[in-house]
Amino acid sequence: MSEAMYIASVVGTYWVVSISMVYLNKILMSDGLSIPAPLFVTWYQCLFTVFICWIAGLCGQRARGSNSGQQYTPVSVNDNGASMPTNPPRPSFFAQFPKAEYVMVQAKQIFPLSLVFVGMITFNNLCLKYVEVSFYNVARSLTIVFNVFLSRIFLGIPTSCKTMLCLAIVISGFVMGTHGEINFSLIGTVSGIMSSLFVSLNSIFTK
Repeated sequence: MSEAMYIASVVGTYWVVSISMVYLNKILMSDGLSIPAPLFVTWYQCLFTVFICWIAGLCGQRARGSNSGQQYTPVSVNDNGASMPTNPPRPSFFAQFPKAEYVMVQAKQIFPLSLVFVGMITFNNLCLKYVEVSFYNVARSLTIVFNVFLSRIFLGIPTSCKTMLCLAIVISGFVMGTHGEINFSLIGTVSGIMSSLFVSLNSIFTK
């Protein structure tokens, strides 16, 4: 597979999984289809994520161990006695996952990022509980606005006048979308704004 096809497959997979997660979370947060406890659902999702990371780490450790124990492969030669290039064996998919370990020093360093991530997931699910899926993207549209302003505050990245003009258009679209929503929910809209804030903070802290 070429590099372009690999990147396209990764982006396509991310798009499918992201859209699927929106609809699945909406089903979980809908009344009558699940328990009326969005914070518990969020806690369970975070707990299950930790379990998946732990399992992936064990698989990665085993894959790296099997790769390091591979035997030497003799070099192929042609009729003239010259060595021919051979393709090295590709590492396993799970070899990219590190072993899950809890280190207190690193845990203290990434604790603010963990709080930001939990806030992002929590407000995202609260937004889905109180608004329709069609309005969800409108409620979350301020992420790019927070990205620009917080990047200037925390990273010192300057903002041009053209960027400010584009942000004004985004904010105007958010206001119009809010006023045009039939099943408007103030709690859902505020949760969407807070989710956008935490998504932006998550990307900045990760960077």
